[in-house]
Amino acid sequence: MIKFMLFAAGTALALAGPAMAQETNDDAVEAAMNQDNVMTVRNVTRPELSAGLQIFDAGGKPVGVVERLSGNDVILADGGREFSVPITEFFAYNQYGKDYFATRASKAALEAQASTSRKPLAVAN
Repeated sequence: MIKFMLFAAGTALALAGPAMAQETNDDAVEAAMNQDNVMTVRNVTRPELSAGLQIFDAGGKPVGVVERLSGNDVILADGGREFSVPITEFFAYNQYGKDYFATRASKAALEAQASTSRKPLAVAN
């Protein structure tokens, strides 16, 4: 009996789900998207990550600029240091009608990686 009641309650909820969904209004969506605090996020493509492009971290702090692409990594430069970041760590966001490019890693994490991952150049014998 209990199994039947649970089955009946689950079936009733499943059937009622679509009826309870609220229909969207295109004008309401457009008004919501035009608010100042709305941010849209998307993946980036390789051609977008061109040399000289300013990159921010996920918190909005400047990290550096794109120096070059190297395989599946993007080399960022910040003064005298270079950071190697996988291209999969980048995203773009649009806020206030302008595109910004960012990495998911914080600047502190990138600085730690840069200070520990440098290898001396091989010396030819």
